[in-house]
Amino acid sequence: MLKRLKILNREELSIEETIRLIQQGDGESEIENQLIQKYIPFIQNTATKVCKRYIRTSDDDEFSIALIAFNEAIHNYSENKGSSFLSFASLVIRRRIIDYIRQEQRKKVSLSIDYVDTDKENMENIAEVKASFKEFEQRRETEYRREEIFHLQEQLAVYGITLAEVSEQSPKHQDARENMLMIAKTIIQNPELKEFLIEKKRLPMKALTKSITMSRKTIERNRKYIITLCIVLMEDYRYLQDYLKEWTS
Repeated sequence: MLKRLKILNREELSIEETIRLIQQGDGESEIENQLIQKYIPFIQNTATKVCKRYIRTSDDDEFSIALIAFNEAIHNYSENKGSSFLSFASLVIRRRIIDYIRQEQRKKVSLSIDYVDTDKENMENIAEVKASFKEFEQRRETEYRREEIFHLQEQLAVYGITLAEVSEQSPKHQDARENMLMIAKTIIQNPELKEFLIEKKRLPMKALTKSITMSRKTIERNRKYIITLCIVLMEDYRYLQDYLKEWTS
């Protein structure tokens, strides 16, 4: 009964609450369809930003990819990660479109390479295509990394932290970085500590000092850096997590 009342008054629900209803199932397809329709402008705008050209909802494949990605985000979103749904959906849409563009580019390269000819000029053209594809891949990876950084900035802003502050607070020595990573993992792997961080937007200092053998002063001094590590570990950041492995090893 309560659930039905919520559905009837769904215009009063937050988008996260609506997502929760959809994920619970039980014939919530109508709500899902209405949610998707409501956010068509958001989906279209996100796709347009990635492609750097206006994306039409009627005949651009990129919009279809973005639509599928938004639906994927609805069913994969978790409030436990701390980010808003739209922030998460934006990241998923951008990734899926980038993946699509890379796949299409690979097809073009494959067609060019499959056309075998002993003609020197043709071989030179194939070499140019390969070089162009490599440059394209590097450019897309850069864009991927940039999108993750933008998303991280949004997350940090909720905690009142900037990337500049994190950079200033970042430990210079490897052993110190490893210690901070250990603290971050301790928080993420403990449901109570993790929930405290997400809800209160600060470190669970009292409980944390009982779990690790490190002074409160040291933890406080590296507070912003530790919170950033927690966010990176919670979120699906492919490139930032690879960077984290390099940074701490």
